[in-house]
Amino acid sequence: MIGERESEKELADRIQREYDIAVRHEENEGRLVFSVQEDGQLSALKLMPRAAAMRRNPQTVSAGRPPCMADIERVETKLLAFATPITHCREAAMRKLISGALAYQNQARVPLCLIDSLQEGLCESLPGAELMRQLGFQYIYDRPSYALNTETISVEMLERAAGGETVSLDIPDTTLQVAAGEDLLSLAHFVNARLCRQYGFFMIRSASYYEGVQKRLLGAGGNLFQIMEHGIRRGYFACAGTAADSIREAVFDPAFDRECYILTEKGNTPAVMARIVNLPEMLRYVTGNGRITIAVRLKDPAVAGNDGLFIWYIDEKGSRMERVEAPDGAMEKEPSMRPEVTTTIGEFTAFIFEYMKLKQSAKFDSIYLAGPVSVNDIY
Repeated sequence: MIGERESEKELADRIQREYDIAVRHEENEGRLVFSVQEDGQLSALKLMPRAAAMRRNPQTVSAGRPPCMADIERVETKLLAFATPITHCREAAMRKLISGALAYQNQARVPLCLIDSLQEGLCESLPGAELMRQLGFQYIYDRPSYALNTETISVEMLERAAGGETVSLDIPDTTLQVAAGEDLLSLAHFVNARLCRQYGFFMIRSASYYEGVQKRLLGAGGNLFQIMEHGIRRGYFACAGTAADSIREAVFDPAFDRECYILTEKGNTPAVMARIVNLPEMLRYVTGNGRITIAVRLKDPAVAGNDGLFIWYIDEKGSRMERVEAPDGAMEKEPSMRPEVTTTIGEFTAFIFEYMKLKQSAKFDSIYLAGPVSVNDIY
């Protein structure tokens, strides 16, 4: 542990020197704060650790059973949060901070960095999202919109449950109640078990995770609510308030009729942006149906190790890329040096998580990717 902390400090010191920014640890939550002061204006961002799940591929369809938590690997990712709102920060300062944060993660062998679009200035229509694209980020997840099915759960019922009452619904042996402190560990197990069946990538839940979520929701007038049938949890949803449209997440048993309680409204919103930071680490989670070889030209404006012409080798155990050193003009003159696909690191990230296609071909269809993705706005 001491050696690990010394390595982290050495890395932080190196990033400070190379990028002329300040880097400090916030020990209580394991966060890193990157900051720079230019012309009297202080700009800062935070890099927060997140534990994610990546499903082992190929998927377990051939095993004759649904996927379970034994089929996933724990992956350490980072979440980029802007301590200074991006709309209040000079672009040059923001580029310097994000470049330093990406360099830190790359050297720490972090495979993936995420940004939540609820950060100010990262909505699809605002300049912040375009700046993130220029730095190699791309959307990988569209957030669904939920609403109470008020024919089953009225706002008045939700308010009663929020007040601590176990509310009987007009469905036999079915109740609505908030999650108590002693419920949070089993709630985390319940959600993880359902998410791993549907998604190749999601944030791992824990009791402490839900303690933090519940604290934030309570501050906004909401809570964590459970649907119980014969005393057994069949579903859960998180509300930022007690209005019908205040739902932030909903997870139910697949065989349970979620639409009876929670409606999914039309039109998903592009929500979470991400980018691969350390390419070799990320490619370990991508496998193929047999041996596949693809020539790829990647363009990465911030991480030099991800930029160039590569041969991508994929098999049942994983994948890796080898750089091809091509002399100037060689790709145009020599057909064997021409890439099968040319793409940005952001588009490649979106492809890895099944958010977009790079090319229509049987070869690309034979790759087992890391998606689909589930990421919400309450973590």
